[in-house]
Amino acid sequence: MSQIAFSSVPTWARPGDPSEETTPAPTGSSYVLVGVGDVVETLARWESALPPRATTRIHAGADSAAAQLAGTLAEAVVGVRVWIAADAGSALTLRAVALGAGLEDDEISVVPVTSAPEVVVEVFCAHCRSVTRATASVDDVVPCAGCRRDLLVYHHVSRRTGHYLGFMVDAETAQPACPDTESVEEPVS
Repeated sequence: MSQIAFSSVPTWARPGDPSEETTPAPTGSSYVLVGVGDVVETLARWESALPPRATTRIHAGADSAAAQLAGTLAEAVVGVRVWIAADAGSALTLRAVALGAGLEDDEISVVPVTSAPEVVVEVFCAHCRSVTRATASVDDVVPCAGCRRDLLVYHHVSRRTGHYLGFMVDAETAQPACPDTESVEEPVS
């Protein structure tokens, strides 16, 4: 049984139907609107409700959007708000960039744009420290890109990186020794 209700996964990134799309409250002095995927209409609606000189719009693929957001926030001043419209996996990465730049949770608004139960997420392997991109959800099992272990996608997300934690799904089960490495005891004479 999953403990998702008690996890570090933001409510908007949890499995199930995303919350109804809304326009975040305009509480800042400037805004960075970030979109990944088919969100042009959402970004346009948000942008039309804000002062043009105080708005920066970024619409790109997840990796490019993260790099552009980091650059924009490096130049930002107090009062900036980040509004993100993206699938949950991309939004977690963008949120991590914003948090890394010094923003607080109440300065970041996220509107997930897909109701698909599985999205592309990044899973950090607790064994070899590799990051695996996979289409998965919490409690799924994915093969690690580094050590090839079957990783359970755990209900923990790093605020620093946006990666889910993954660990070997059957780590507590004893593995049989490989026949090539078994040591043979010789009788004592």
